Amino acid sequence: MSKSISKAGSLFQQGKGLSKLLSLRKCPWLIAVAMAAWAGIGFAAEHAVAWADPATQDQVVQLLQTVIQDHWNGGEAKSLGVTNGAGSATNIEAAFRKASKLMPYRLDLRFGIASALMMQAIQTNGPQLKLKVRDALREYREIESLDTNGFAAPMLYVAYTRAIGDTNASDAALKELLALHPRGTSEYLQRLDSVDRILQITPQERPQNLMPKDNHHAIIVLGAGLETNGLAKAKLIGRLEQCLRVARMYRRAPIILTGGNQKAGVTEAYVMSLWCRQKGISRKRLILEDRARDTVENALFSSAILQRLGVTHVTLVTSSSHVRRGLADLEQACLQRGLHLEYATLAARKGETKNLDEEQERVGIYRDVMRLSGLWSFPGLQR
Repeated sequence: MSKSISKAGSLFQQGKGLSKLLSLRKCPWLIAVAMAAWAGIGFAAEHAVAWADPATQDQVVQLLQTVIQDHWNGGEAKSLGVTNGAGSATNIEAAFRKASKLMPYRLDLRFGIASALMMQAIQTNGPQLKLKVRDALREYREIESLDTNGFAAPMLYVAYTRAIGDTNASDAALKELLALHPRGTSEYLQRLDSVDRILQITPQERPQNLMPKDNHHAIIVLGAGLETNGLAKAKLIGRLEQCLRVARMYRRAPIILTGGNQKAGVTEAYVMSLWCRQKGISRKRLILEDRARDTVENALFSSAILQRLGVTHVTLVTSSSHVRRGLADLEQACLQRGLHLEYATLAARKGETKNLDEEQERVGIYRDVMRLSGLWSFPGLQR
């Protein structure tokens, strides 16, 4: 049984799940098929004891199918006016806990519990944030005890203890992990060091006249949601006004407008493009990235465009409270494509509603970076 568990964890951590099902949300009829397939992930076929009876497997599929549909459709987050609201995260945690009780040897389900707790953590701050993070850390420790040669759980433990400032726990776990997985651990430490560097950046509200005056420089504007009638929110208008300033300074730079969240049948990218054209920016300069649904996807999809364009310098435009997260995500996504770019940022304060909690921001960015690297465990829930 223990051998089966260890192999299950290894299969999951090698990414042989369904975490790259990019199109399922557009094909609801595939969800049941996907979840049925996922129900078989992480099993050792030669160990019959690792298989649950069909009724149990079907129950797990139904549990997770429900939360996936709710998540893709907005679920409770719609009524809260936010993406991935706390209610939604709580429902996801409950579903994974029920599924894990039914199939306790499924390590992917345990990862799902921890991921739901981290989702809840970054939606709060102060003692409640630390409480949720520590709950997640306990899950990672338990996974590690079941898969003693695994990498994902101890690496996530190292990252999140570091994120909340628990250096003693982080350093001790890091020492053990370096002994088992020196190369992989060192690569992740470089990622986290990069995040810590970016967290020291002060958002700039004036465009910098330091970029190339040619098409090797690109401007990226991150989406900020739309009103229910499909019009741009004040926060998005603030970003676009800053985009206009830098676009007039660099008249040959292509402009990537990224955001795929829809309201009233239009995406953020499309609405941004209309605004830019009304302000006199040529359609030829505008590149619409209209699939991204969050900051991580903004970075992933935009990095592919940057690679295609052969860009060497980037100006990232977003809100003041979003600059560090947007830059950290974009830099990591580009590095994974072998792109070593020069970056400038331009911040907009319009539409800001509250001061950003530093610890909440740090934990959130750490979570983004781990997800960008592939250490994410919501097959079908996150792309």
